[in-house]
Amino acid sequence: MKETILPIVLLTPEAKEAMEAEAERAGVGGDVVGGLLFGYPLDERRRLVVGSVKPRPEVGFGKQEFCIDQSRTSQQLQAARKSSSEQVGYCGVWYIHRTPTGELTDAEWVQAQRVLEDPDYRFKDLVCLVLCLYGGDLKTYALFFDRYRAARGQLPVPTVLKLTTEAYSKEPEPQIQPAQSRAAPPLPDPKNWYKDAEVAKRLEMEHKWLTQKYRVESSVTSDGKVIFRLMPQDEYKDMVFYLACGPGFPKEAPVAFLVVRGDRYPLLSPGLNEWAEDNWLYEVANDLVSWQIKLLDQQVTAAEAALNRGDCKEASDRLAMVLLINPRMPGVARLLARAESMMAEDAGK
Repeated sequence: MKETILPIVLLTPEAKEAMEAEAERAGVGGDVVGGLLFGYPLDERRRLVVGSVKPRPEVGFGKQEFCIDQSRTSQQLQAARKSSSEQVGYCGVWYIHRTPTGELTDAEWVQAQRVLEDPDYRFKDLVCLVLCLYGGDLKTYALFFDRYRAARGQLPVPTVLKLTTEAYSKEPEPQIQPAQSRAAPPLPDPKNWYKDAEVAKRLEMEHKWLTQKYRVESSVTSDGKVIFRLMPQDEYKDMVFYLACGPGFPKEAPVAFLVVRGDRYPLLSPGLNEWAEDNWLYEVANDLVSWQIKLLDQQVTAAEAALNRGDCKEASDRLAMVLLINPRMPGVARLLARAESMMAEDAGK
């Protein structure tokens, strides 16, 4: 599976205010409520969103026939370029939810794929913003989608969203150069870094906090990674996942993954993306479990799409991942049996 380098989504106050006002006005109903985003990549890591537009109902946003060329949004795009930069283009989609969950619905996911594949969409990846208005609270979530994931029927992944008031250019962020007179601190021993007194104390505390909610098994690999094997003690006690800490921890974020048939599959969540030194592993673990549960339905949808295009291996792996998290999810075991039957037929040809 390709490693995903997640971008940082930078949102201007004007764009945020306009979308939030639209969310307050929008009624309930329809499969997809939202529109298109205006912005551009600042560099390999940063995506700047400077504006948005909600297309008129008659252009069919959210429906199969929707296309950017017929969206009647060119005037709004030109206005965004005039107020920001000529580099501004269509850079993503945004949706309004009347629920507290920030993951895309199946219809929104399909719409995001169509926008990314549209001939008039010129960037290689796409930003999804989800505005959740529920119980009087309004929260905004960011997800990232690229052509690699779209071509394989994979899901958008959560990423970091930051409000910005800077006048950004396309130049990369300046790199701070160390003073010439000061030697750089020695790098930690890649195999013995965890034996440092402060790091060892931190890992001991991490283990203690994790055991409050998880059954924990810890180990050290031959290359010096400290691995925590975690099993929730609540209703998802059948789930098993891993957090791996390496040299640089706790400044460097841990890596999270599942093991499916001997292969590692990375796990992502907003909490993991926003890791900071003062975060704790149990907080990341809780966020990972919550996020994976929210994505189960989309994982099943992605598996069905993989089956329909004949990719039985991907479908089988996705369904096996779902069953690792929720073995009793209705219909998944039957769908997995179908995928494995198709794989056996292909192998026998």
